[in-house]
Amino acid sequence: MTKEILSLPFRHWPLKVLALFIGVALWYGIAVEDQVDTVLTVPLELRNLPASMIIANQYQKEVDVSVRGPKRLLQELRQQQLSRPVNLASARPGPRLVENTPDSFSFPRGVTVQRVQPANVLLVVDQLVERHIRLQARTTGQPARGFTLEELQLKPDVITVSGPFSLIGKVQSIDTATIDVEGLTQSGTVQVPLVLNGPLRKLIGEPMVEARILIREPVKRRTVQHIPITLRPAGKGRAVLPQTVSVDADIPVSVIKDTPDLDTLFHASVNAAEADQHGQVPIRVEAVSLPGRASINIHTILPKTARLSKEQTAPPEEDPRQPQP
Repeated sequence: MTKEILSLPFRHWPLKVLALFIGVALWYGIAVEDQVDTVLTVPLELRNLPASMIIANQYQKEVDVSVRGPKRLLQELRQQQLSRPVNLASARPGPRLVENTPDSFSFPRGVTVQRVQPANVLLVVDQLVERHIRLQARTTGQPARGFTLEELQLKPDVITVSGPFSLIGKVQSIDTATIDVEGLTQSGTVQVPLVLNGPLRKLIGEPMVEARILIREPVKRRTVQHIPITLRPAGKGRAVLPQTVSVDADIPVSVIKDTPDLDTLFHASVNAAEADQHGQVPIRVEAVSLPGRASINIHTILPKTARLSKEQTAPPEEDPRQPQP
């Protein structure tokens, strides 16, 4: 029995020697002959940053890690989504230095970290705020002689911005690029960019806003007569007295020059449903709207009311074919 036990290690010894040789060869091939150096680019992964905080600075978002290890393992690492996790759960407003050491990376056994660049990354943590910032239009020049810049409307006139308190906390307004109104004679709309400094441009981008330029052209007071009155709803058997109305109105000078018959600039009407028991009905006058021109402003209407009456009908004509008595 004792002899059999002592002989166990020597049984099938050729196979055991072969297995040992193969194991040593594999270890030598992987651990010794297959060692290579390479550089892995690993992105920083910021984790658990509080919702009320934001990173306010431009920081190095990737680190270069010089490693040594078996070629096969390094090839597999390149196929994986590597990251350098940074836990910011306890972050407070202010600078925070992230140190990159070999222990910051979890690589498989056999891969060693030789160097990390950069060794430190500075993060500036700030409070995240939301601001409603008013936009202001800047202009240069003057409209043509006799014309005035009545108003300049921006759309939108307020923008909402979210970002670091240190960047937008004290911003009260943002200017537009300069809008040239030199020599203008009519209103119009243009697209203009905002004037932003470098950090704000990175935060907001380069938005465009719509600027509506309202130019008031010179007007003259005119009395316009003989504006026909229209009965609504139209129907036979009723007439409007008087049949025309006069108005005093401020009319743009250019419109006066271009319109021989000024009464065509107005529409007068009465609504039969508004007549009182005596047939009196108010007269309504509206001025036409001309694109690109200032509006016509009506001051007075004369008369202010009209009277509805039965329409006078002519006696029937005699039929010439009827015999005369």
